Amino acid sequence: MTERARVSVATHYVRYALGNVLVMVAGFVSFPIMTRLLDTGQYGILGYYDAWLLILAGLFKLGAQHTILRFYPHAGGAPALARFGANFILLPFIASTVLWLLAIAAYGVIVYIEPPEAAPIGWIMLILLLPTIWVSYAGAFAYAEERSDISVRISVAQRWSETLSILVIIYFVERSTLGAYSARLLVAVAFACGLALWLRTQVPMRARDFDRAAYFDGLRYGLPLVANEIATNLLSFADRLMLRQMLGDFAAVGVYTIGYGLALNLNNLFNFALYNAYTQVSIREFETKGPEAVLRTKRAVLHILVYVCVGMAVGLICVGPDVLLLMAGADKHASVPVFVLIGVIYTLDGLFGICGAGLLLHKRSRTVLMLTLVSVLINVGLNLVWIPRFGVMGAVYATAAAFVALNVGRYLTCPRELRALPDAKATVTALALGGLSVLVAHYSALAGVESHALRFALMVLLMLFVFVLPAFLIDRPLRESAMRYLFGRTTVFD
Repeated sequence: MTERARVSVATHYVRYALGNVLVMVAGFVSFPIMTRLLDTGQYGILGYYDAWLLILAGLFKLGAQHTILRFYPHAGGAPALARFGANFILLPFIASTVLWLLAIAAYGVIVYIEPPEAAPIGWIMLILLLPTIWVSYAGAFAYAEERSDISVRISVAQRWSETLSILVIIYFVERSTLGAYSARLLVAVAFACGLALWLRTQVPMRARDFDRAAYFDGLRYGLPLVANEIATNLLSFADRLMLRQMLGDFAAVGVYTIGYGLALNLNNLFNFALYNAYTQVSIREFETKGPEAVLRTKRAVLHILVYVCVGMAVGLICVGPDVLLLMAGADKHASVPVFVLIGVIYTLDGLFGICGAGLLLHKRSRTVLMLTLVSVLINVGLNLVWIPRFGVMGAVYATAAAFVALNVGRYLTCPRELRALPDAKATVTALALGGLSVLVAHYSALAGVESHALRFALMVLLMLFVFVLPAFLIDRPLRESAMRYLFGRTTVFD
């Protein structure tokens, strides 16, 4: 086992979290500017085609990003690495390219017969697919090698390059979704070319190493996860498509997209970093030490995570509206409840997702797919009932119900030896301190402060003295874990 493979969950998490902070800062830089430069209709078009981009990218990758992680050769030397590069990177990308060419031809027929609204955006979105897929492959390879340092550099550099390019183009050249997508395309092509050169120095990719059996072995593992990725994207973005079709107005999609988009930034900071860090280490521990080691790590993570999740939920409830209005402007008030509720949903999904994590360690990708599909069906079914009744908020309520069903299913189907819940004492302590923080915020002078920025700053101080410090005083394992990591560079995460 290499030194890289011994990096702990905590170290990976710190890297991913810091990287995601930088990504989130980029979002906070672009979000208020774009919401002011683009009207709600343009924002709706952006959200609509982004949903299609994610769905098609998930389909055309054929699950290769998952296969790269699970089939990376930790032993076998240069011959094994050569077979890996040919059969799990090069060959899947050739297949992705064939699917991409078919999509280009199909969209050309659609445009010729009956051009859709904002058809030029559709063309750019389709061209953007191929470099997006290659960047994903390169990132998956770095992820498989547990090179969280490289993964973070890729994501941060690409996000900031996109942000700066988009802002320059929509401000000086084209103030529309067309300008934003054109900027993203330029950045994606540049990164795809650069990462292609880097990847060739890391792994050989030669046609003579093609192995049909190896490729189909990976395909059998990856294809259920293709469907799962598409279903996951539908779970997150089908609401936008259904709002557009059922309400017939891009403005409603814009209201939803603005609130959801900001919540997604928080999700990227929290859940994405947590998932990447935990998954890398849990796969290694499962294969080298067995399920007992994974369960120990999971319980240690959950002990700390329950405090983080409750603290984030309290912050969203108390000053979530201030954050959105500060970022997007006072005229985006309709998006406030979307942001708050979706933010809480994603926060709890991070906690309960770890509780029920374990299916993929047993390579039960079909079970993962079935759980996601059931959640999508619940989401779509409730959208059909609740969007006509509650409008935009109907989509939010449907999303909440779908995520509840998903996490219950994850936990019930998780292998018993890998199933865990947060420590009962830590959970009660976190909920009690969280409830106290909400009461203090509601009945103190904080409630009368009108400045959004000042309310946020005061809430941070309140949480420090009412939630964080009491939690460290009451919970000794929490305190000891933090002290060991800060001063000893080791932790129960290891």
